[in-house]
Amino acid sequence: MISLLNRYFVPVYLSNEDYRKEGAAPAEEKAERDRIYHEALKAQLSAGTVHVYILGPDGHTIDSQHVAVASKVEKLTEMLERTIEKLKVEEGKPLVKPVTQSVAPKTDADSLVLHLTARTLTRKADEWAPVKPTLGETRSGGWGAFAVEDWIVLKKAEGSKLLPEGDASAGKSWDVDKEVAATVLKHFYPSTENNNVAKNRIDEQQLRATVLSIKDGVVRARLDGALKMKHPFYHKDDDNFVDATMVGVLDYDQATKKIRSLQLATDKATYGRTTFGVVVRSEP
Repeated sequence: MISLLNRYFVPVYLSNEDYRKEGAAPAEEKAERDRIYHEALKAQLSAGTVHVYILGPDGHTIDSQHVAVASKVEKLTEMLERTIEKLKVEEGKPLVKPVTQSVAPKTDADSLVLHLTARTLTRKADEWAPVKPTLGETRSGGWGAFAVEDWIVLKKAEGSKLLPEGDASAGKSWDVDKEVAATVLKHFYPSTENNNVAKNRIDEQQLRATVLSIKDGVVRARLDGALKMKHPFYHKDDDNFVDATMVGVLDYDQATKKIRSLQLATDKATYGRTTFGVVVRSEP
């Protein structure tokens, strides 16, 4: 599959979250996505928001498959090979070299940038381990087959609310500002079709910090938290809830109140019948 795409096609993918009405994608790109969709409808091809579309050299839609079909290796291979034969496509080299697909957003230098990774876990012996798919096997895929990533940006004023008022001392504890904590915790869920965090409803949350040590002016605090959150799998109501506890470490300069690093991870998280893990790390 990868070989076919690299040698004969220019693969493009997009996130529906960016292309909905209030999404971050440019207006001209949203219009282009809509054009491809409507051309598929007019040609009586399969059409929708979770589809593989094939465009000809002139940019017009010539074939398509719903992801439920395209996820079957033989079905997608058949469509790709049919297109190659129909258009007499000549083999070529990839136009773009493989690079990291999830990159930190551009933001103010004094902002706190957090990178989040979530993975579905499966029980192996006495440990929970990430689900690992086998490439090229139809039944190996699924919503939890791969890690998912996100970026969370806290402006300086928001980041400062992670810290206590006044100077810290060994053993001092404080509750992290609920609004700022929610900005991070609302991203704690596994791979789903609905990634509009505005639709999440936090029913219970806690994030408390306790100073572990102060060395050379750097305060190290332990973070302990808990979360119960309603997160629909699709863009409609259901009975799925996130139930998670978490632990982490926060380092900051006592004098300047500048955060040096933040790490936060779930030590037990469930979503309906799914067990998953989340790790959040601050970027340097």
